[in-house]
Amino acid sequence: MVLTPLYRGIDRASLSPVRPDIYAQDGVWFLAEDRLYDRDGLYGHPDDPARFAHLCRVAAELADDFDVVHLHDWQAALTAVYLDGRRPCVQTIHNLAYRGDCDMAWADALGIPHTLRNFDGLEFHGRLALLKAGLALADRVTTVSPTYAREILAEPGGHGLSGALRWRRDVLSGIINGLDATAWPMPEAPAQRDGAHLVVVSRAAPQKGLDLVIESIDALVAAGGRLSVLTSGDADLEAGFRIAAARHAAQVHVTIGFDVALARRLYAEADFVLVPSRFEPCGLTQMIAMRYGAIPIVRRTGGLADTVRDGVTGVVFDTPSAAALSAAIRRALALTPADRAAMRAACVAADWSWDRSARAYIDLYSALILEPS
Repeated sequence: MVLTPLYRGIDRASLSPVRPDIYAQDGVWFLAEDRLYDRDGLYGHPDDPARFAHLCRVAAELADDFDVVHLHDWQAALTAVYLDGRRPCVQTIHNLAYRGDCDMAWADALGIPHTLRNFDGLEFHGRLALLKAGLALADRVTTVSPTYAREILAEPGGHGLSGALRWRRDVLSGIINGLDATAWPMPEAPAQRDGAHLVVVSRAAPQKGLDLVIESIDALVAAGGRLSVLTSGDADLEAGFRIAAARHAAQVHVTIGFDVALARRLYAEADFVLVPSRFEPCGLTQMIAMRYGAIPIVRRTGGLADTVRDGVTGVVFDTPSAAALSAAIRRALALTPADRAAMRAACVAADWSWDRSARAYIDLYSALILEPS
């Protein structure tokens, strides 16, 4: 069973009541509290600590009916405090850059015991990092790829929490994310590739290394490539892509926004998909690209390192620089038709569905259930 807030935009007409504040559909329980969740934007509100503490309190209240409670990111981490050891729990880190930082003044309202208002608990540079509740108290801590699990044990990958994670390294593991195959259906027919179409589908964020793409566009075009970009987020990155598109109007096309239908079309038409992330806990872009027969060009980090094999299912580079990305692009464009065909076939054959990852989680849950209390 999944418990999540009933955010604005969710169709309530299709939900069935479980109790006055919870509605259900297909194994998901939606927590209704309009004063907290009926808003524009899921996160980024000044009272986010209270909003997600309410979710965590309800989760802890419901936990007695379940064997294991699985907490995702900082929004769910306070559940580990409210459970007070009544049920085994797993804390998953999806991106350690988001710790749920807030002022220490929230501690009383959130019901954080004084014994946890220190560095071994939730304190972080005089403030609170709500994610630390799960890191300190969960029976198991997981993250979304094996390589990322190793990277966060040192800085800068640990985002200030590497010490806390090293303290719990005996219960830390990485399980690669899975791809929802129903959301990304296989194309009905193979795309007609033209050999030099590169695509970016990504949030515009410094983490994603899109500034490296912008710096590499002149070299990409000079090597005979064309580029299609679908992105939104950081205003400077958006502006950089617009300027490049104006400079190379025939070879570079940029769409600012979020458009799933266009994303599917771009994946299906791409020869190569660029994923030059500075860090990437797991990443789904490379998995989607492979499913659609597009060859990913990725930096060797986090889940990208775990899912893309250089020369087999993609082109991999190491240094987060425009020069290294440009070299990887040139190497990709220089592949023979036979090598490209072999790589595409290997990409399509790769299984990144949830079936494999779900088995790993079931094993983890089973071990917790069988452990003596």
